[in-house]
This record gives sequence, C-alpha cells and structure tokens, in this order.
Amino acid sequence: MLEKGTSYFGVRDIEHVEADLDRFCEQGLNAVLHTFSECDREYYTETMADIVAASHDRDMRVYVNPWAVGRVFGGEALSEFVGRHPDSCQELSTGERIPAACFNDPTFREYMREWTADAAEIGADVLFWDEPHWYIPEWFDDEIPDGSWTCRCTSCQQRYEEQYDEEMPATQTEQVDEFREQSLLSFLDEMMELAANVGCENAVCLLPSEDADHGLSDWEQLAANDFLDILVTDPYWTVFDRESDAFVTTATDTVVSLAEEYDLESQIWIQGFRLDSGSKTTDDVRTATRAAVDGGVDSVFMWGYDACRTISSIACEDPDAVWNAYLDELPSSAP
Repeated sequence: MLEKGTSYFGVRDIEHVEADLDRFCEQGLNAVLHTFSECDREYYTETMADIVAASHDRDMRVYVNPWAVGRVFGGEALSEFVGRHPDSCQELSTGERIPAACFNDPTFREYMREWTADAAEIGADVLFWDEPHWYIPEWFDDEIPDGSWTCRCTSCQQRYEEQYDEEMPATQTEQVDEFREQSLLSFLDEMMELAANVGCENAVCLLPSEDADHGLSDWEQLAANDFLDILVTDPYWTVFDRESDAFVTTATDTVVSLAEEYDLESQIWIQGFRLDSGSKTTDDVRTATRAAVDGGVDSVFMWGYDACRTISSIACEDPDAVWNAYLDELPSSAP
C-alpha cells in the first residue's frame, strides 16, 4: 500500500487539528508529519502528544521533525537556541559567527539528544531528519566574504585535527568537504541510534543536490547506515529552477534504487509552496506526483498541507488548486 501524506504545522488547538485530520483521512491520506519546533518543545509538548495520539486514533503513521531547530534543518521557524548559545554556532573561515548551530558543538549535540527523547516521548513513529545542512547563505539572502565557508569553530578544528593529524586549513579543500560530510553523518548516526533505541524509525530527507554545500555528495554512505529506515529527498522544482517531470523522476530513481539495495523504504516530497497560479502549475504538480508514484516510491508527501496557504511568505497563489492536484493524482490504493 502506498503511503500518502502531508506535513502539518501551525495549529495547536486539538479540536481544529482533529477536524483537519478527519479531512485528510477522507481525502485518502494515511500518514502525517507534525512539525516539532523549539517553540513546540518548550511550550506545547503535552499538546503535541495529544495531536500525535489523535493522528494514531485515525490509523495514520506519524512523522515528527525538528522544524528549523538550530537553523540547520528545513523549516519556517525561529531558533532560540542560536540566541542563547552563540558560542555553539557555526563560524565562518574568516572568524565571524553565523546564526546556525554547529553539528560538532557538544552543547548542540546534547540539545538534540534531548529533542530526540522528547520527540519519541510524544509518540512519534518516525523521526524525520529534515534537510540537515551546513549554513547555506543564499537561503537567508546573506552576504558573506568571498571564499568563506563554515564551519571552522573550535569544536570543528579540534575534531579535524584528531581525524587528520593536521591543523584545519582556512581554505575549503576537498579534505575539508570530506570532513564536513563525515561530521554530518556522525551527527545523524548518533541521533538515529538514540531514536532506534527508544523505538522510533528514522527517515532522512536529503536536499536533491549531491554536493557537500547542500548536505552529502555520496548518498550511499547514508543509505548504508544501520539505523536508517527511510531514504527521502524533496525535488522542489522551482527552488532549483528545474522541470518538474525530469527532476522528480531522477530523484525518485535515486532513492528507489538505493532503498532497494539497502533494504530501506523510499519517499519523495512534492512541492506545495511558492507556486504560481495557472494550469502550468497544476500540471507540474500532477506530473511530479505521477512521476513519484509511477517510479515505485513507497511513500509520497506534499509540503505542506493545503499548499501552505497559512504561511503567507511561501503560500501558493492558488493553494486549493495545488492541493487538489496533488490529491487527485494519488492512487486510491497501490500494490
């Protein structure tokens, strides 16, 4: 059976949540991702447990993600961590601090251990590690000195020297890129092992760019991880200025083939934000959804529910048309 889902965020009144969940089920969805931001963890933990329980009451598989936690995962949420712990943030090779946590920083690692425990405690079936990445300047329209990169903080320098028996250079070499990828994999390995030990499955959503600046250049290293259960990517075609059909087809082929090789589930996310109105847009959504389903993926989701109409900065111009185009292309059942 094909898993069909959506991400869900912003609503913390259980009565309203239940009405939306009922609607999702009526529309044929059988899975949901609930965002669990720093704000949610601080102020809404018991509420989130009720929301997860309500999802389970409707026989939905529940994913939970660290929405923009530390500003190193995807999402439209603010991070208190980076304000409270400036010394735990990434540092440019030129010495300036950047408002994004460092994967190698011990304080951030401890925070994420606690987040993992709490996400499991609220009842998540799957912890969804969403677009883990080092600082990406263009995401924030930030200008940084030419040739600068992250991270060269004290923790990174110490780990680098331990690993390579030499001082970390100030230039971004191939070895530095290798170190960044290995650091990201080490972080994911630790968190996924913790999740597995408390009964949760793990899904990692990689950005659909196989390079060190956007995550990982070698996805097979992740696919081979003993604690990974679901390999995911999100080929959002307008974000990368690509054609929906070819982009989604290629991404689907990649995750499906790696999932089959390493006995994993495969998952593709369909773009449901920052889309113009018109027939071209709805055709793209339909084409992308069909490409994922026809490509043999185990699970397909849209980010986000109702085509993000509640987030004005990224809402689609015609959210109803986008949402319905996605739902219309989902099969009622699949072998």
